Amino acid sequence: MQFRYILALALALMVAGTTNAQKKQKAKAKKPVVQVKQEVSAADLLYENMTSSIQRVMVIDSVVVDVDNFFEEIPLPSNCGQLMATTDFLQKKEVGTAFINEFGNKAYFSSINQEGISTLMTKDKLQNQWSEENVVEGLDQQLSPNYPFMMPDGTTLYFAQKGEESLGGYDIFVTRYNSEEGRFFNPENIGLPFNSKANDYMYVEDELNELGWFVTDRNQPEGKVCVYTFVPLKKRVNYDTDEMDDEEIGALASIRSIRETWFDNNELQAAHNRLKRLRDRNQKSIGNNTQELFVVNDHITYTSAKQFRSNDARRMYEELMKTYEELKLMKEELGNLRSKYHQANENERKKMSTTILSQEEKVEQLTSRIRELEKAVRNNEVSALNP
Repeated sequence: MQFRYILALALALMVAGTTNAQKKQKAKAKKPVVQVKQEVSAADLLYENMTSSIQRVMVIDSVVVDVDNFFEEIPLPSNCGQLMATTDFLQKKEVGTAFINEFGNKAYFSSINQEGISTLMTKDKLQNQWSEENVVEGLDQQLSPNYPFMMPDGTTLYFAQKGEESLGGYDIFVTRYNSEEGRFFNPENIGLPFNSKANDYMYVEDELNELGWFVTDRNQPEGKVCVYTFVPLKKRVNYDTDEMDDEEIGALASIRSIRETWFDNNELQAAHNRLKRLRDRNQKSIGNNTQELFVVNDHITYTSAKQFRSNDARRMYEELMKTYEELKLMKEELGNLRSKYHQANENERKKMSTTILSQEEKVEQLTSRIRELEKAVRNNEVSALNP
C-alpha cells in the first residue's frame, strides 16, 4: 500500500510539472504579428489606372522659371490668342493666368473668392468695352478651376483643377463646348505624362506650328515651375507598357529625362527649328505687331511678298495671306453665331445648329489649307535659294 501511494504521488508530481512547463511555454510564446493593411488613396488608384495608358509625346525642350510668369516662356503666336497674368488682365491682384482669343473679343480667367477657391469666368468685348464677367457653365467651380486655354476652334477648353479626379494638387483637364445646351461637357483628366502627383497647371497647343507646352512644378523647389515644349500628335498614341517594369513606367510617366521621349531624330530637329522660328518671330514682332512676317528658315525672315525669289512661293504666299484673312473673318462670324445662339430660344437654336456646324467644318478646312500653304511656300523658296 505504501509503495502504491508513493508511486501515485510521483506520477501526480510529474503531471503537474508537465502542465507547468506547458503553461510557461505558452507564456513565452511570441504573439502573432498582425499586419496593418495600409489604405490606398484614391489618387494612388487613379495613378495606377493611368499608367496603362501613358501618352507618347516627344518633349523637345524644358525650362525652369518663376511660377508667376511662366506664360512668358510660351511663344504663342497671335493666331492662337494671348496669355497673361490674371492680375494684369483684371488690374487687381489675382492668382493664375488669363487667356484672350485671337480676335481680342473673348477672355477666360479665374477669380478667387474669400475662401481661396477660384471660379473660371469669361468676358466678351463689345464696342471696345469688356462686358461683366460670367461664370463658365458646366464646370464644378468648387474644384477651383484656373489656368484656361481655348483652342482656336473656339470649343475645346483646357484648364487645371483640383479634386478627386486629380493625381495631386492641380491636374490638367479638357472639355468641349456643348452648343446644344450652351454649356461645357463634363471635363476629362488628360492623363500621363502631362499630369503628376505634383501641381500641373497649364496646357497650350499651337496646331499650325505643331508645338505644345505644359507647365508643372514636379521636382521643382517652391515658387518654381518647369515649362515643357512637346510635339502634339494628331492621333493619340500610348506606350505599350505590358513589357515594361515599374521603373520604366515611372520614368515615362514622370518624364524623368526628355531624351528618353525622343523617337525620331528628323522630327526632333524639325520641331527644334519650328520652336526657334517662333521665338525669333516673337522677338522681331515686338513693337511692330502689324508687320507680316514669314520665316523661311533659321536665318531668313521676309516682311513682304516682294522678297521672294521663287514666283511660285510668292504666288502661294499671297494666297496664304488671303486665306489667313478669310479664316479670321470666318472665325469672327462663327463667334457672332455662337453669341446669338446663347441668347436664342429652343426653336431658333435648332435652326442655327446646322449653320454653326457647317461653319466649324469650314474653319477646320481653312486651317488645314493654311498648314499646307505654309509648308509649300517654305519648301519652294528654300529650293530657289539653294538651286
